[in-house]
Amino acid sequence: MIIKNLLKVLVLLTITSSVQAESNDSIDGYKLSYIEREPGVDNYKMTLLVSDRYIRIDEEGENSGFIVYDDKEKVIYSVSNVERSVLVINEHKFSEDTSPVKAQIEYLELADAPTISGNTVYNYRVYVEDDKKELTCLEIQLVENILPKIRVVLHNYQLIVAGQQVKMTDNMVSEMQTACYFVDQIYNTGAYYDKGLPIQEWHSNERSKILTSYDKVKINKGKFVVPEDYNHFSMDENSKTFIN
Repeated sequence: MIIKNLLKVLVLLTITSSVQAESNDSIDGYKLSYIEREPGVDNYKMTLLVSDRYIRIDEEGENSGFIVYDDKEKVIYSVSNVERSVLVINEHKFSEDTSPVKAQIEYLELADAPTISGNTVYNYRVYVEDDKKELTCLEIQLVENILPKIRVVLHNYQLIVAGQQVKMTDNMVSEMQTACYFVDQIYNTGAYYDKGLPIQEWHSNERSKILTSYDKVKINKGKFVVPEDYNHFSMDENSKTFIN
């Protein structure tokens, strides 16, 4: 399923290089801005600050919490300011061979789409076959040759997310845990980042997001600091395990 308003997305997408003043407390990175959609919720804006080591994710206008990913340590910190807690998600290595569903990939150039910085837009579709019919589970429009180093960090972050999901799953396909559920929400390794930078995504749970801009910026190192005085815990299948 090629998302119909792709041309509108390409009009919205801006590519700038608004580098801020140098500072000993800042590092080079990019600010990626998104509009996200999910059923029953008004559209909201998400911001990612990405360096060659860190990611910070914030919902614009909210101060209830944020996410930090450390690519060197391979760990995600989900911070709740309301509960004064930090969910710590460590790397869990896994094999896609353990998935109860085998996905297939279709990768096609969108010949009629405008180029972005001279680069062609492609459609990356992940699907499964059910009773000889194809079910689209994940569809992404992406652009090759843009932000390769940033894409590596984004890919590694998605691998940590998937590892946590795989760790928690029972691998049983059911009416609630469909084939697309496993392909998209559990075993989604972010392999599309190897192809290019996603500018629009559609997921089988009806969530979608659009990249509206990416800017080269200086990022204050404090943005990647996780509160030490909050309760830190990890999540097992049936319980929370407090770290401190």
